[in-house]
Parts: sequence; C-alpha cells; structure tokens
Amino acid sequence: MCNKRDSKYNKLKVLFLNLLSVAFKIISFINLKFRSINKKKYDNVYIISVDNLSFGGTGKTPLVIKIGKELKERGIDFCLITRGYKSIFEKRGVKVKDIHSLAEIGDEAALFRHYFPNTNIYIGKNRYKSIELAIKEKNKIIILDDGFQTTGLLKDLKIMLLNPAHEYYYLRNFKFLIKEEDIIINLNREFGKKNRDYEYNFSIEGIYDQKGNKILVSEIKKGVIGFSALGDNNRFKQTLKYLKLDLINFYEYQDHFSYTKEILNDLDKIRIKNNSSYLICSEKDFIKIKELNIADIPLIYVKNSIELNLNLAEKIVRYAEKKGIIKT
Repeated sequence: MCNKRDSKYNKLKVLFLNLLSVAFKIISFINLKFRSINKKKYDNVYIISVDNLSFGGTGKTPLVIKIGKELKERGIDFCLITRGYKSIFEKRGVKVKDIHSLAEIGDEAALFRHYFPNTNIYIGKNRYKSIELAIKEKNKIIILDDGFQTTGLLKDLKIMLLNPAHEYYYLRNFKFLIKEEDIIINLNREFGKKNRDYEYNFSIEGIYDQKGNKILVSEIKKGVIGFSALGDNNRFKQTLKYLKLDLINFYEYQDHFSYTKEILNDLDKIRIKNNSSYLICSEKDFIKIKELNIADIPLIYVKNSIELNLNLAEKIVRYAEKKGIIKT
C-alpha cells in the first residue's frame, strides 16, 4: 500500500532523501556539463527532445504519443528513439520489429509500437548510435524520448515536463537546469510568465478490458484491486479514486517492473478473497502484461492521454520548416 504523503514518516523520508540527493545532483551536474563539451550537430534532421528533470512520473511517454499522433494527423513522418530501459537490447541497441518481445525492447518501446506500428522506433543506451541509424534510414524528424541526459547532442527543440507536486521530484537534477529548455510545460499550474511556460494535465479516455472493449464504471459492481509499476504510482491510485471505483486494495511496483504470470495469479487470489470484480492497472502496465496469456483473469486497464494549453505540433512543424527539413 502507498504511504500517506502527509504522514510524519513520509515527510522525514522526503527530507532525508533531498539532503542525500545533493551529492548525487552535484556529480550528475558535472557529468552533464562534461558530456556537453563539443556537442554533436546533425544538420539534415530535426531533433525533438522530450525531457524530464526527475527520475520519472511526469508523463513523458504520453506526451511523446500525443506529439506523434498530431504529426501523423498532419501527414508528417517521424521516428522515435528511446532507451529501452532494462531490456535485453538496451546495451547493443536495435531497430524495433514486430517479432521483438517486450523483454527485448522494454515497456516504453512496446507502447510506442502499439500506437505507431508503421513508424521506425529505435532503442539503445547509446543515443548517438540510434540517431545515426535513423539518419541512415532517411528519417527527417526524430523524437528523442527522455533526451535530457544526452547533453552531448545539439537538439533543435527541448521540451521539459515538470511535476513539482511529486514528492521525489528534485532528487535527480538541480531545478535551475530547466533554464536551458526551449519549452517548459508544468503540471496543473503555470510555471511562470515567460512565453515558453505552459501547462499540461492528464485526461482519462476510459476503462478497457483485455479485448479492447470499453467498460463503464457502473458495470463494475464489486470493487477492484488496483496495481501499477509507474514513475508515479500515487497519481494512478488517485485516478482510480477519481473514477469513483470501489478500490479494495492497491499494490505498487517499481517503474519498468517485469510482471510474471505468478504475480498476476497472486493478485487474482487477492481479488477472489475480497470478492472483487476486477484487477485494474494502467495501459502501460497492460502492454507488459498482455504477453503473459492471462485471459482467465478478469483484468481491465485505464487509458490516459495528455492535454496541453498549446499547439505543440504546430510549433514543431513551424520550426522544422525554418530549418528546411519539411515543406507543408
């Protein structure tokens, strides 16, 4: 279960972690600056970096999906580059194909493949290798998922998502580093008065079963057992409460956690014991779980999207036109 954020224990834990993080952030800052010496420049492509100041939980993946959808609607091709964190091919890098399993490419790449099956997707710890492969294969617009750490690369557009409400938000990097971004998008409130500062929020598209059928809240009669493995599990827990579901229990796992059939069976035993209707998770969790052949378990998932108070695709197209990458 999640600890209450206003508890004395949690406040002390956050204070301790913030103090402990100072040394880590100093080392990280020096490392970022060292890698930014002699930045690599690619003239024939337009590189968009979707960034995050923290360890996760801001919504980078939904934002990448939103940008991709809007570009597709305009008939503009792009490719995606992500790390493939904790995947088999993370170190060596690979172009994602239909035959690749989730374990081989990672959860984020699998989710991107689900939304953009005809788009080139590359994974690998070495982002430069992925970019060079993308250029070799004639890609013109590159969306770099979580590119903040790749400081040795000259990017055309840097977009930073901020979520100051997250209790572990400032443990990875110093806040002043956001000044190097082109567009800052802040969760739920405006960050400042500059023209580059904008706002975003999450929108609930609905609840779906394993076959992709939409489920109404009124159809869930006996409550749910919730679980997730996200950068911000608490936000997903609050989403379930917002939907006014009878949340019997909620279980948290680390971001990028690999589920097994045994874990799902154990959760289902808890569901049966509590006489609950369903297990419920996020869409990102479901993408990881659906390979496990669990048709016998009543599992549903919540699909979220991201909303912005700016037309980001229009800005991207305008900037790419100025560089001569695309013509519309």
